[in-house]
Amino acid sequence: MLAIDHIVITAHDPKKAAEEFGKKYDVIVVKGGEHEKWGTHNYLAYFTNNCYIEWIGLFDKQLAFQSNNPLIKQVVKSLGDGVEKPIQYALRTEEMAKFEEQFKQERIAYHGPVSAGRSRPDGTTLSWKMLFPEPSTRLPFLIEWASANKPADPKLINQKKLSLLEIPAHHQADVENVLHLSISNNLYLAVNGKIQFTSKKTIDFFLE
Repeated sequence: MLAIDHIVITAHDPKKAAEEFGKKYDVIVVKGGEHEKWGTHNYLAYFTNNCYIEWIGLFDKQLAFQSNNPLIKQVVKSLGDGVEKPIQYALRTEEMAKFEEQFKQERIAYHGPVSAGRSRPDGTTLSWKMLFPEPSTRLPFLIEWASANKPADPKLINQKKLSLLEIPAHHQADVENVLHLSISNNLYLAVNGKIQFTSKKTIDFFLE
């Protein structure tokens, strides 16, 4: 079983976008940090069902443009096109090696695993790995954390749930074929929430 890990929202000014969302929906947002190798930085909102929203932008365009990370490529393209909205989502696993072996056996193109990290505002480093099955624009990426990704202060975790993701229906076949998820009536029941494939043209999400 996979869990919803986070939603990725592009923003030219992540701080402003996160704070505007926080005020509108009564949500606590916090500074995430910088991805120093990619030229990106983020703000975050954590939720009680162990997932979060990420607002991501560029602090070093040259570094970001040079990255071969599929997610950073998506971020660069979206912001270059003036798009500030949810563009991607990540599913959390503790068995990334099994997925990589499955992709190899089934001859599914993929990128990674990519080892990554960022500096937190308190000076500590957060580490994780990502695996990107192709086509990366129609599939979520898989993420595996070295340690739990939670704020040090539990008061910064919102007492709301990011309970539902809505994904364009034309992504469903790729998700089923590549990740072999058990989808019934266009719905996947993740460990900590629901993923619904709908007629919407872009990714959306709901809090409760």
